[in-house]
Amino acid sequence: MKSLGTVAILGVGLIGGSIGLALRQRGLAERVIGIGRNASRLRKAKQLGAVTETTTSIERGVCAADVVIVGTPVQHVVDHVSQVSQFVRPDTLITDVGSTKQTIVQGLRSLDNGVFIGSHPMAGSDQGGVVNATANLFEQRTVVITPDKSTDRNITSRISRFWKSLGARVVEMNCREHDRAVAVISHLPHSISSVLSSQATQQQLKLAAGGWTDTTRIAGADPELWLAILQDNNKQVIRAVDRFLADLHKFRDALENDNTRVLLRYLKQGKQNRESLGN
Repeated sequence: MKSLGTVAILGVGLIGGSIGLALRQRGLAERVIGIGRNASRLRKAKQLGAVTETTTSIERGVCAADVVIVGTPVQHVVDHVSQVSQFVRPDTLITDVGSTKQTIVQGLRSLDNGVFIGSHPMAGSDQGGVVNATANLFEQRTVVITPDKSTDRNITSRISRFWKSLGARVVEMNCREHDRAVAVISHLPHSISSVLSSQATQQQLKLAAGGWTDTTRIAGADPELWLAILQDNNKQVIRAVDRFLADLHKFRDALENDNTRVLLRYLKQGKQNRESLGN
């Protein structure tokens, strides 16, 4: 792939930092500019090699950019992309990496400049920050892109090539379909993990071993970050929670009635789905 030129990353955390590291390791960009409010965090990002230069000014950071990645929390993405669009060229490609898409895509149908298409890398960790960023974070991982009916196919192709150049598999979905899917495979598991983790007493935690720690690992992620995600996608998350509760009640009733057939059906289907992932 030819050079992407200058890439600006607004929000150099785990995802933004990993993008920067991947770009630099693969020689895909001439400049990688890190943008943020905290100068000390930006210095750390540069020391770690995630960016080649830094600035606390959005205007200075994006004015020469060919590609802009907005890696800020979901509740700020619309505002930040709108700010970015005031200072970029008409052909500058802008994307985000937020875990929800419908509110973001619908809020960015009209920009001053630049072209926007939503992205969601299905990669990450409960350990955030640029210090946990890795250049191989996106290799063989799925990135969802969410063009709408008005998105030019050339723009869709550009963002697809961008993610593929980082080693990712790209899946195209509309934003509503995306939010419904991630409510089930991401937002519901985080909700369950958090509630499950909160139930244990200090005495019970002394007995916690692999099963409990594996199931509750994602509860260790940033609470404020996840609060915003769950609130933004609340309708789809409620729908997923209701379906889960209905199945959990069936499981509970099967236990009470010693219904081996129903219990085995859930256990076997759960095992089959998990093993289908191959890892």
